[in-house]
Amino acid sequence: MDDPVRRIRMRTSDPQEAEDFLRRTYAEHTPQLFGDHERFRFDAALTQAGAIGVERFAHSMRVRAEAEPSHCVYVVQVLGGTLEIASGRNELRSGPGDLHLCDPYAPTLVNWDNVRLGVVRIGLREVERVAADLTGTEEAATARLSFARPVSPERARYWQAVVRHVSHDVLGNPQAAGSPLILDEAARLLATAALATFPHDFAERSRLPSPGWLAPAALRRAMAYIDANAARPLTLHEIAQAARTSPRALQHAFARHCETTPTGYLRQVRLEGAHRDLQAADPSSDVTVAAVAARWGFAKAGRFAGQYRERYGVAPSRTLRT
Repeated sequence: MDDPVRRIRMRTSDPQEAEDFLRRTYAEHTPQLFGDHERFRFDAALTQAGAIGVERFAHSMRVRAEAEPSHCVYVVQVLGGTLEIASGRNELRSGPGDLHLCDPYAPTLVNWDNVRLGVVRIGLREVERVAADLTGTEEAATARLSFARPVSPERARYWQAVVRHVSHDVLGNPQAAGSPLILDEAARLLATAALATFPHDFAERSRLPSPGWLAPAALRRAMAYIDANAARPLTLHEIAQAARTSPRALQHAFARHCETTPTGYLRQVRLEGAHRDLQAADPSSDVTVAAVAARWGFAKAGRFAGQYRERYGVAPSRTLRT
């Protein structure tokens, strides 16, 4: 299987080459550099797949730059040096260990001095879709994010745990990263974690109108659509559109009539798909449980095995052998 993950390593002692790389990789910007050009060092390591990336870079000089809106959500952790960011009236100064989210919508003034940064990127479209799903609204851009620190130390630790999972279990695992379902789920997980970790103007569910009553036919349309399309990435908005209802009304209906969520039902259908594939596989072939799990969107083979055993009473490896 070809590795779908882009792995980029860049080292240079040429400041102009480093700035060209940063401009191509992140956002158009106009930099001013201060310090000893002769002793300059730049080192970057990027791991990207689809709409997400986990990246690090080190830049040895003092830089002042005016950056254009990135149209990506970047969460930055300072690993060394100092970083100052200003946008409008908002300003942040960060040192080693500090974590913050960058404003994807506004021009930004950046100052750093001999920094080492860890950067997580998420496509802005993915974050807006997850925000819409969480509020149950029809609009795409339901959360306005601006640069800010985490709302609490506990949320910061949650964010870092999610990043470790995505970096190690998804981007670090070619079999998992080769599954469009797993990559889609990883993007949604990072987007959800960003919305939970950093402040924004997220509409509270309690302020939203009642979802109202959903006809059984709409619920059946939603379930039929999930059944027919479970092998590809799906969003709550797409399912609601197929059912000809709103995301929030659909969530309410699944909770009331099925005691689960639309995404919970989707996971059940995908588990059934993996079960069928394991039953149909030739035990003498090179098919593995991990490969079948990844095909159906389960990044961790051990967790898949636990869910499978709970549902079917046997280990997936036993189903594959019989």
